[in-house]
Amino acid sequence: MAQPLSKVRVFTANRDGASVLAFSVKASGNVAPAVKITGSRTGLSDPDSLAMDASGNIYAANDSGTEVQVFSPGADGNVKPKRVIGGSSSHIGPTEGLLVDPSGNLWVSDFADAAITEYPPGAHGNVAPIDTISGSNTKLSTPVGMAMDSHGKLFVANIGSASINAYSAGASGNAKPALTISGSNTNLSRPFSLGFDSKGRLLVADESAGILVFAKNAKGNATPVAHITSVLSPAGVAADSKDHIWVAEFGGAAIDEFARNANGNPAPLSQIIGANTTLDGPNYIAFGH
Repeated sequence: MAQPLSKVRVFTANRDGASVLAFSVKASGNVAPAVKITGSRTGLSDPDSLAMDASGNIYAANDSGTEVQVFSPGADGNVKPKRVIGGSSSHIGPTEGLLVDPSGNLWVSDFADAAITEYPPGAHGNVAPIDTISGSNTKLSTPVGMAMDSHGKLFVANIGSASINAYSAGASGNAKPALTISGSNTNLSRPFSLGFDSKGRLLVADESAGILVFAKNAKGNATPVAHITSVLSPAGVAADSKDHIWVAEFGGAAIDEFARNANGNPAPLSQIIGANTTLDGPNYIAFGH
């Protein structure tokens, strides 16, 4: 049974604050976080990637780091991760994006080596990936954030080519994208984080352009159906159960909630901002309890 929205928390990787933070989705203004994972035992120094699985485990990786820290549901404070994935056999390269799919598999983007690696549920230590997507046919170019649609297509944001590639379920090795979104009509400039709403619309946090929303099944030189510009250097985006659009403003040190039909230069429905929040370089967003 789904939890009431009042029980849901919005999590973010707080890069320059060396922490993972969570706030109630009902929070607003200059509020302290409900959860703050930080300290010498955590292994977090400049977390720049975040994901959560269906059990509430929290996955984080430091900016350009080569390990993934996994924290137990309910983790808070200066706690050790329950698992750490990394080592020479893992082939985890400089990381800028994490995704846990519905089967519990972990996907990691390697922006320096233009590769995506996949690990099974419960992966721990110096474990080899169960799959890798890389090679010239993939057209990966500084890949960062990822999202998966209801058909299992893996969508990847490419900062290096101002594009988004999607790979069919089961794609492996030097696979060609099933589709690409790119071109002048898209307004893509520095796409960083991706998400989907319940209607299948693709949400893009573009560090330069703002929040771009593409229609379900958009491809090629598609024009966004909505473009939210009232955000500063967004680095995280996700839709909640009401399809409200949540944004991590990396440059604005804030977390914003927008209506599902937001477009142009709207004011947020709510905003978490201020010194008490300890937000400092927030990126990626995930919902949990």
